Amino acid sequence: MGSLTSSVDAPLGDARALRSAFPHLHGRIYLDTAAAGLCWQGHGAAVARFYDEVKSRGFDARPQWLAQTQALRARLAAWLSVEPADVVFVSNTTEGLNLAAHSLRLPPGSRVLMAADEFPSLVGAWSRARPAGVELVPVPIGDEAAREAALLDALLGAPPDTRHSSQDGQPGSGLCVLAVSQTHWSTGTTLDLPRLGRACREHGALLMVDGMQALGAVPTDLSLVDIYAASFFKWMLSGFGIGVLVTSTRARALMDAAFRGYGNLDDPGQLQYAHVNIPAVYGLDATLDFFERIGWPLVHRRVQWLGGHLVDGARRLGLPLVTPPTARAGIFSLRCADADGLRERLAARGISVSARGDGIRISPHYYNEPEEIDACLAALAETAGGR
Repeated sequence: MGSLTSSVDAPLGDARALRSAFPHLHGRIYLDTAAAGLCWQGHGAAVARFYDEVKSRGFDARPQWLAQTQALRARLAAWLSVEPADVVFVSNTTEGLNLAAHSLRLPPGSRVLMAADEFPSLVGAWSRARPAGVELVPVPIGDEAAREAALLDALLGAPPDTRHSSQDGQPGSGLCVLAVSQTHWSTGTTLDLPRLGRACREHGALLMVDGMQALGAVPTDLSLVDIYAASFFKWMLSGFGIGVLVTSTRARALMDAAFRGYGNLDDPGQLQYAHVNIPAVYGLDATLDFFERIGWPLVHRRVQWLGGHLVDGARRLGLPLVTPPTARAGIFSLRCADADGLRERLAARGISVSARGDGIRISPHYYNEPEEIDACLAALAETAGGR
C-alpha cells in the first residue's frame, strides 16, 4: 500500500468532511462521475512520487517499481476475489476487451451474444470475429427491467454445438460467449454477475464483462466471470492510462496472446506483453489507500443511498426514470426531449450531467450530497419545460 495520505484531516467516516478533498465541488454540482470521476487532492502527488523518488534513480530503481506493480496486482486480485495470475494491466477498458477478444481461439460456428444496444467498445472488440466464422448475435432489449432476463434467455437458447465443454476445458465445434456491461452506460441498468456467471458455467459458455461503469460504485466479485475489463478514471477516481483485464483459468486455456512483446515471448498464454503505466500504478495504489481509509462498505452504501434518494425524488416530481430501481449502481437515466439542450441549460446553472440518447444521465458518487440531487432534479423539472 502506498504511503501517501490525503489532504483530509476530518474523520474519514464522515462523508461530508471528505468533500474537502474535491475542491471542484465547492462551486459546482457535479453529478457526472459516469463520464469522469473527480480526482482527490493528493493523487497527483502520488504520481509525482514515482518520478521524484523512483524514476529519478533510473534503471537502478527497477526492482522497486516492479515490486510496486506486483503488489498492486495482488491487491486488486484480493479485492475482486480472483488470483494475482488472473490480473493484467492495460491502458484502458477498450484495450482490455480487444486484447481478450482477439486472443480467444474461437472455432467457426461459435456465437457471441450481446445486447443490441451495447457500448461501442464491447461491440467493436468482436469486429474481426464475423469473418472468422463467428456469429455475432444482438439481443433485443425491450424493457430495462427485463435486460438480464433477455440475456439469460438468449444464452439458454444458444444451440448445443456452441456450448464449450465445461468438463475437459476443450472447445467443441463452437464456443458461446455472453458479452455484457456490468452497468449499462446509458440506462444504468446493472446486472447480477454471479447469477450470469453461474448460468454461463452451467451451459458451458464464457462470460465477458465490461465493468467500466460499475467498478468502484458497487461491490464486484469476479470469481464466476471469465473476462473482465475496466478502467479507473470514473468511479475509482484515479487517472487515465491504466485499466485492468481479468481472465479466468478456463478462459486463458482458450487463448493465444494476440500481441507479443518481450513480456510474453515465451508464454503464449500471458497477455501482458510490455511495460505497464508505472506512474499510474503509483496513483492507483494511493487511490486504493484513500478509499480504504474511508471504507468500501461506506462508499458502496452511500452510492446506493444517494441513488435511492434520486429515485424517490424523480417519482415525487413525476420525472420518467428509465433505470430500474432494483437493478442499479450509480447511473440514472431520465427520459426527456432535447437531451443535449437540457444538459446545456443545466450546465448554465452550475450542474454537470450528461446527455445520452433521449435521456439525461445523472451519476452521483459518494462525495455528493442529497441536496445536490434535489437541486438537479428541481432544475431538471423546471428546464425540461423550457423555462
